[in-house]
Amino acid sequence: MTTPLEDDHLALGCGIADLSWRGGLELTGADRLRFLHAYVTCDVKGLAPGAGAYGFFTTPQGRILSDAILAAQDDRLWLEVGAGQEEALATHLRKYVIADRVEIRPLEGVRLLAAVGFRAAEILGVPELAARWSHARVSIHGTEVLVQRRELAGAAAWTLWVPEAEADGLIETLAAAGARRVGEEAMEVLRVEAGIPRFGQDYGPANFPQETGIEEAVSYTKGCYLGQEIVARIHYRGGVQNLLRGVEFDGEPAVGASLLYEGREAGKATSVVRSPVLGKTVGLAILHKRAAEPGTVVEVEGGGTAEVTVVPALDWQLD
Repeated sequence: MTTPLEDDHLALGCGIADLSWRGGLELTGADRLRFLHAYVTCDVKGLAPGAGAYGFFTTPQGRILSDAILAAQDDRLWLEVGAGQEEALATHLRKYVIADRVEIRPLEGVRLLAAVGFRAAEILGVPELAARWSHARVSIHGTEVLVQRRELAGAAAWTLWVPEAEADGLIETLAAAGARRVGEEAMEVLRVEAGIPRFGQDYGPANFPQETGIEEAVSYTKGCYLGQEIVARIHYRGGVQNLLRGVEFDGEPAVGASLLYEGREAGKATSVVRSPVLGKTVGLAILHKRAAEPGTVVEVEGGGTAEVTVVPALDWQLD
């Protein structure tokens, strides 16, 4: 259960959360942007140093291997990927290296932290980063880090790519400056309140990109990439059968509980949290389109009902 103090720091103050459970990849070499462009759904070739993007790795059949947050630097490309996916994705990409000047490896020696809340920029002392996923190398209280504007936490937020050896010291310094370390549970509540799905929990290798509702992650003008034909066909010829939705429960179901509509399973509750802001239990689910209309009431396995809602923050605006 999150505490009021954690809620305050995530909303009005500055919370520091450990993202080391997320995976990381590093691509170097002159062809890194051109090469990666052919294996993710977002536009990569046009990324200048300091720019970033959000996309999906997809299979030849158009299904999701992982999500990815990109940070393009002068001489390398860093990717934040799904938990435990770094080795599998590195192996996947290396299969396609022929004459490309690119090296692909799991990112080592760097820990990811998230700074969340409307005092975060003030306490970090970071420059204004106006563009989505943009980033800069800065000194934060004497520690050199890469800071990236992040919009996957449901509030004003930044990712800090910190040298592993200096991460604990930076957390202590930020705490002394007014930040508070918050746990994964508090971040999970914030994420679900905002309606932001997580790879490996709300969606995974069985899903197509469009089922997540994250339209920003897919470019329909970039040209060919692995799985592009299937993803484009879905987009132009009628859409998917399943859609990400929010759900508001009248009880407290377990994660994984089946959601039934007209006597048939329409999906499962993939994320469930008690929201202190809304004063109710809410969650996420990918539902069959027959049950996905906002306002639809579904039955919950084990008892109770839930109302389907629009996912509140798929545009990911910070302002």
